Amino acid sequence: MAERGAMRKVLSVAVREFRATVLTKGFVLGVVLAPVIGGAAMLIVAWAAKQQAAPVSGTLAIIDPTGAVPPLVADELSARRMREEAERASAAAAAALPPAAQGQAKAAMATAVATAVPAVDIRVEAVADRSREGALRAQVSDGSLLGLAIIGEDVLRPRPADAAAAPTFTLIVPPSSAPRVTSLLDRSVAQAIVRARVAGAGQDWAALDALMEEPEASVRRLAEDGTEASESIAARFLLPFGFMMLIWIATFSSGQYLLTATIEEKSNKVMEVILSAVSPMQLLAGKILGYAMVTLLIVGVYGSIGFAGLAVAAMADLVSPWTLALLAVYLVMAYGFVATMMAGAGSAVADLQEAQGLLTPVMLLMMLPLLLLMPVTDNPNGWLATAASFVPPAIPFIMALRLAASGDPIPAWQVAASIVWGFAWVGVFLWAGAKVFRVGILMQGKPPTPRELWRWIRMA
Repeated sequence: MAERGAMRKVLSVAVREFRATVLTKGFVLGVVLAPVIGGAAMLIVAWAAKQQAAPVSGTLAIIDPTGAVPPLVADELSARRMREEAERASAAAAAALPPAAQGQAKAAMATAVATAVPAVDIRVEAVADRSREGALRAQVSDGSLLGLAIIGEDVLRPRPADAAAAPTFTLIVPPSSAPRVTSLLDRSVAQAIVRARVAGAGQDWAALDALMEEPEASVRRLAEDGTEASESIAARFLLPFGFMMLIWIATFSSGQYLLTATIEEKSNKVMEVILSAVSPMQLLAGKILGYAMVTLLIVGVYGSIGFAGLAVAAMADLVSPWTLALLAVYLVMAYGFVATMMAGAGSAVADLQEAQGLLTPVMLLMMLPLLLLMPVTDNPNGWLATAASFVPPAIPFIMALRLAASGDPIPAWQVAASIVWGFAWVGVFLWAGAKVFRVGILMQGKPPTPRELWRWIRMA
């Protein structure tokens, strides 16, 4: 009966902490509505991108004594040519995705190209007389011309081997010219000059362009057993970061709520009333359990959105059920580290500033996964990643990186050892945090020094 009563008290505290956190406006706005706001922002950005694709019209004057460049510029500014360039860029971007996602990506990019490529109605005026430059500049200034390009004969010749810099052409635009219009004119004239050089050398531009087209690579990762699997460079960097940040955001968000609530209850003397009904250990267990439910809620919200995105991108097969199961284990481990630190620090101090001072040494270790993000994702089975997998309290975050980044399975002994070693350290943190919580929860005054904290742990 006594154990049942104690468990009932722990559950009561847990439910109270959970309700006091998730039913607040701050939590709803900061955690639940944040994905909705992010999605709305993405829609607004997409809408704004479409708005930027407004028609571009006007006249571009080109001073070119040879007369070779203006007709090529007109071709570069044609809708056909611009669509070809956009489709080539989108195809290159889609090639970086996994094979299963390339079909959907190409279809989506084709739709984006159809809407994003602006309607261009630019008339090219060829000018052979350089004496008209002053009058044309005046027309650019008053907005009568969309721009003025001045082509020198040296630009149409290949750069000599001993030349310090490549020859340039001059592009003059009005004060109100939008950056995208300026970039369009710059790119079109430069490409036309290259085509004029090729024609001047007696070569066929279409044939050379086809020869210089880069082929798409089908990257295959060779496993130790000799089997092959498709390789996605983008996924190998994005997935590890996403999984680590999911665990990071969930545990530290709930841990911050735990820290703040403990400090507020202690400073407002509410803690004394609560301790009249429950013991310090029941209160600590209830708080850890309550904020564990908050962590699960955060993971559910952000994780479901992330996996929905993977499913839409046809990349869900990149994450195996075994990997998800291990990530769940490391999520529990990460929360154990963070919750015990936050509860212990909150019970020992009177305000957040003092708590940050106590947590700074440990938080420096918690930054280790961020510092090792690139080395670990680049070589998840290397010695650095392996060694970092056994440094508490960064163990769960490093292992989340390795699980998502590794093309080959992580050695089973390392996974098992990291779990056993990590939860052993969670037990140490919980033991020390409980002793600090028991002594510090009712103490007032200046924050304890590290030596005093050690004395609390030994004496309690």
